[in-house]
Amino acid sequence: MTTFSRRGLHGHVVDVLGRRIMRGELASGDIIDPDALLTEFQVSRTVIREALKVLTTKGLVDARPRLGTFVTARERWQLLDRDVMTWRSEGMPDPLLVLELSEVRLVLEPAAARLAAVRRSDEQCAEIEAAMTALAATFESTELKSHVAADLAFHRAILAASGNELLARFEVVLEPALHARNELAFENETTTQFLDDHRAVVTAIVAQDAEAAHTAMKLLMDQSNLDSHTIVSKDPTGAALVANRKQAL
Repeated sequence: MTTFSRRGLHGHVVDVLGRRIMRGELASGDIIDPDALLTEFQVSRTVIREALKVLTTKGLVDARPRLGTFVTARERWQLLDRDVMTWRSEGMPDPLLVLELSEVRLVLEPAAARLAAVRRSDEQCAEIEAAMTALAATFESTELKSHVAADLAFHRAILAASGNELLARFEVVLEPALHARNELAFENETTTQFLDDHRAVVTAIVAQDAEAAHTAMKLLMDQSNLDSHTIVSKDPTGAALVANRKQAL
């Protein structure tokens, strides 16, 4: 996914610095030297200034007199910003992002499916069915990109059919984060149960059965959450995160 920050010269600087912050190469409290950036990127001071301004709006950096520009504490980061979400999901996916996505989806998507069953138009119903067909077509594919695109289109169509603009905008979070989760769990999604669970959601929405739609999506999200925990637990850092989050339940 091409983000806004990657457009233009200053966008390139934003993108590189943003990824460094998300990967921990630039830690909270680290000082960012504009002169060093001038040398590294071979751009004008105006470009560097504009890039730092963009990162400031995303809550990633700030500046103080006599201290200069520095990386801010994590709690100030705009984690729902599309660029920030993309940086977190690139390369080796952030285990915490995958787990938090699962929790958010458990809360929102069953409710969205319930609303979609009641509010969907005939056109939206056709879009959901078409998305299901496209997802099924990627079932035996080993190509991750087409599978992620089809899965995203399916969930996006249901969010749109909910008739709630805020739920529909959840795709800003869903797109990069779903890519991260699917990159980890893709190999787990090779059983017919994966497709059957999705089809159950479609069947309920087509039948305008709100309770069945909620139940079917809840089952789908429960399985997705289980897959995410299983995959993330395979490395020590992820296993510790899973253990801590289970204790908090």
